[in-house]
Amino acid sequence: MLAAALAIALTSACPPQLVAGGPGENHVMFHGLSPDGRKLAVGWDRGKGASIQRGAYLLDLRTGKRADLPHLNNAPSFSPDGRHLVSANYAADRSLKTELVELDVRDGSARTLASGPSAEWLGSYSSDGRWVLFNSTRTGTSDLYRIRRADGRIERLTNDPRYEAHAQFFDRDRQVIFHRQVAGDDYDIVIRDLRRQTERAIGSTPAEEAYPAISSDSRWVAFSAVTKAGQQPNLFIMRTNGSERRRLTDGPSKDAYATWSRDGRSIYFVRFDSDGSKIMRLGLRNGACRS
Repeated sequence: MLAAALAIALTSACPPQLVAGGPGENHVMFHGLSPDGRKLAVGWDRGKGASIQRGAYLLDLRTGKRADLPHLNNAPSFSPDGRHLVSANYAADRSLKTELVELDVRDGSARTLASGPSAEWLGSYSSDGRWVLFNSTRTGTSDLYRIRRADGRIERLTNDPRYEAHAQFFDRDRQVIFHRQVAGDDYDIVIRDLRRQTERAIGSTPAEEAYPAISSDSRWVAFSAVTKAGQQPNLFIMRTNGSERRRLTDGPSKDAYATWSRDGRSIYFVRFDSDGSKIMRLGLRNGACRS
């Protein structure tokens, strides 16, 4: 059903809608859509340098009401049961960079999952909730890791001198999709099979393909790409084998950090405008744009 809807809907452009953001503020997200599709976890900041302020909130997508998340200060990702959020918090200790912090949404308690002088960021959950996938510079370069929530055991998943980030589990947590820097501004989207320890790049061109997000049925990948030198990345989709590449947005701003709704009828993403980053949504229904 998802594939059929996309095949029709994406033959014409769907104008995105503003979900969150305002002048002079940055609002960002990373797999922050709740499992029931009703709430969005958002990180925000305003100001610069020593005067910068940061925080996070839950946005009710039906009413527009916001609920602060006092223990978090960056874009959180939801656990599959909707009970927990994991965020790459900016550490209060200035000798640290970012650390993975998990919040229990029901009782408000928080705990640190991974911390150190390196950057630990872009955390997301496995489908069974046992692991948190993240990237870290703890060995000098940005590689992928996972941490077992039950006991804090950390496993390294990649070992490459090139920059790797923006990872997501899929296929019952047997595979991971992420982006890897090839050289300069050239990035590839890579799928790694964790059982076979094999990799394949999909949809590669000599330019940037990055920030992948896979649909719940594992048939489509939303991603950001540059088609001409000097342009900002816009949103595209393609099949997980790299075929049927289609453009979703076409504008002067960078569009990235896509997230699919479970039913495949909405894609949320971040638009990096000159007056601050904003959360946007593209809606699809029965082959037509929807508001």
